[in-house]
Amino acid sequence: MQPETMDRVRVVIAGAVRWTDAGAIQRTLAEFPSTTIVFHGDSPGCDRLAGQVANAMGLTVVPMKKSRADALQYPGEAWKGLNARMLACGADYVLIFHPNIEASHGSKHLAEQAQAAAIPVQIITGTVPVESRSEA
Repeated sequence: MQPETMDRVRVVIAGAVRWTDAGAIQRTLAEFPSTTIVFHGDSPGCDRLAGQVANAMGLTVVPMKKSRADALQYPGEAWKGLNARMLACGADYVLIFHPNIEASHGSKHLAEQAQAAAIPVQIITGTVPVESRSEA
């Protein structure tokens, strides 16, 4: 499944709270159609930056927040519920911007859940995506 051949691609973006490379986000999103819908969480860093970049590119942006139900279901780890809800929005792709995915909790969890659901995941660790994973 190639992003350029799809109509309304749904992309979930997540990553490090210290991610500041808006250019990497813009370059990656530029590979998707202008009708792409971007879902992101409520953490500072990559989540918010992705929303800003996608909005500036004219893409549809759907910010999502951790809920009380997430906190009740996953005490101390409400991000797990948010990750599940973002994927449940019909995600076609997951983009993760993180310099060290193995040290991550939330981003790594999202990648694992997406892969288990056969949703392609691209992990961008710097200005070039050095690790790509997808389930076909």
